[in-house]
Amino acid sequence: MRKQQSSFSIIGAMAIGALMAGCGGEDDPIAPPPQPPEAPPGAPSAVAMSVSETSITVTWSPGANATSHRATLTTPGETARSQAGENSATFGGLTPGATYTGQVFAINSVGETPSAAATAMIPEEQPTFVVVTQDILANTTWTSDKVWILQQPTFVGSDCGVDGAKSGCVQATLTIEPGTTILGRTDLPQGVRGAYLVVSRGSKIIADATGGEARPPSADEVIVFTSDKPRGQRDRGDWGGVIINGMAQTNAGDEAQGEGDSGFFGGQNDLDDSGILRGVRIEFAGDRVTPSDELNGLALQAVGSGTTISYVQIHYNVDDGIEPFGGTVSVDHLVVTGIGDDSVDGTDGYRGFMQFVIGQQRGDEADNGMELSNDGEDANLAPHSTAVIANATMIGGDEKLQSGEIGGPNGDRGVQFREGSHYRVYNSIFRDFGDAGFCVENAATVVAANNRISGDTNPATTLSIEGSILWNNAGAADSDENFEGCSGYTAEQNRNFFQTGAFNNMVADPMLREGYNNIGSMESPPDIIAESAPAGYTAFDLSTVGFDGATLFAPGDGRTLVPTRYPGAVAPGTALNEAWYVGWTVWSIDGSDSRANHQGT
Repeated sequence: MRKQQSSFSIIGAMAIGALMAGCGGEDDPIAPPPQPPEAPPGAPSAVAMSVSETSITVTWSPGANATSHRATLTTPGETARSQAGENSATFGGLTPGATYTGQVFAINSVGETPSAAATAMIPEEQPTFVVVTQDILANTTWTSDKVWILQQPTFVGSDCGVDGAKSGCVQATLTIEPGTTILGRTDLPQGVRGAYLVVSRGSKIIADATGGEARPPSADEVIVFTSDKPRGQRDRGDWGGVIINGMAQTNAGDEAQGEGDSGFFGGQNDLDDSGILRGVRIEFAGDRVTPSDELNGLALQAVGSGTTISYVQIHYNVDDGIEPFGGTVSVDHLVVTGIGDDSVDGTDGYRGFMQFVIGQQRGDEADNGMELSNDGEDANLAPHSTAVIANATMIGGDEKLQSGEIGGPNGDRGVQFREGSHYRVYNSIFRDFGDAGFCVENAATVVAANNRISGDTNPATTLSIEGSILWNNAGAADSDENFEGCSGYTAEQNRNFFQTGAFNNMVADPMLREGYNNIGSMESPPDIIAESAPAGYTAFDLSTVGFDGATLFAPGDGRTLVPTRYPGAVAPGTALNEAWYVGWTVWSIDGSDSRANHQGT
């Protein structure tokens, strides 16, 4: 038995030895000893971002135990970017003005560990600028990638006369792209005519921020005419303004010469087309060469009904904000703020309409909210001013009512009819003016008012204010102090006219929301909107106004008066962020919320 066991042991040992011999040898690999599991990668450190034009390079110190690294770059509204690298990665084609967040991930088989985040901003592209030194005598486009600087009076085209056939006539069209900035030079010697832009008879301006769409522009789309001073240092009268000369009729003769050497205007073509101003802001203008030689922010001199003017703001002008001198052009969605004279003026036989108008005075320098005239030398001249103004909200700057920078000693009447005016004002609000809310002045104007009281409704022989509200003028709340005598009607006659029962006017709180008289800014504009109409209010039916081609002209672009059931420029109860004037208008007194000049300031 022992012998058998020994034999088995020997045979087993031999077999094992043979097996080992078959598997052995000098060239056979020897398995390495097992290693411990890999540690998680350490976070990359010293992460930095450097900017070059529209590229960002991310650099880092590798993380311990990492086998690779991945850098990411993100900004709101764009797809995240990712790129591998040992210790750097470069991302190109980035957006000017955008801020990017960079992060680096250290990676191995265990997982990945992120670094701390870093940020960098791509600088805004600085546009080139062009100094305009000559009149524009051929079709020209001002593009939004440049800033255009007016350093002198600049005319588009050369005057074509009353009929387009004047010797030397040059017709030209200036097209201005959405988002373009035009600056007026301010460092000119005293007494030298400042920089302004004039569209001559027979020529056109196409400044259309919305590409033909009837809507408010965005802040980026709006076309801005402003001062070349830095934001925060701009003021009234820094430069000249914008003037359009047309060939429509006025009562100033076959032709007349504009204020400030701005050329001739007038003719017989009431359908004349001078182009488009839509989504345009005109700021800090009104060149003051002498106390009696000042320019309006936007002067419409015999401009015809073929012209489109819509969504326009005139801000902080020395003289009147907007003034039609005759003509038949219509304006809708207009904002006039901080004007040094009348917010809205009109004379010389104006026969278009203005609808949806906001006016906010500053009491440091202001006159009337609206000064509506026919002719200062002969009130009976034809054609008469028979224009329509509807849905205006006009805010005075009387220091007895307004506090802060909006209040001051100046600011006269909310609306004044004078010099033979036959204007018609409907569904509007006038509050907080220093002297009175309403006034009829001069003998010929009184005749037109008396004709209307007697029941006459002919626009050629009457004036009218209906469906409108006065409140708190002369600090009077609802008292008779809202009215005063003004060398025509006595205070009592003005009150009796306004309160004629059939006119549906009211002396009542228009229910404007708190903040209507704030200065505000583009980002936080004043809330010039009513909570509701006063109890018992009845609007004038604007659908009854006739475009007869004599006392009132229909715009050639198809716009018309919009029937409304409310007073004021915005429907009561509208949320502020949905109001048509929000997002593209400025409100500061010094341009701090305006667009940068050519130096980026």
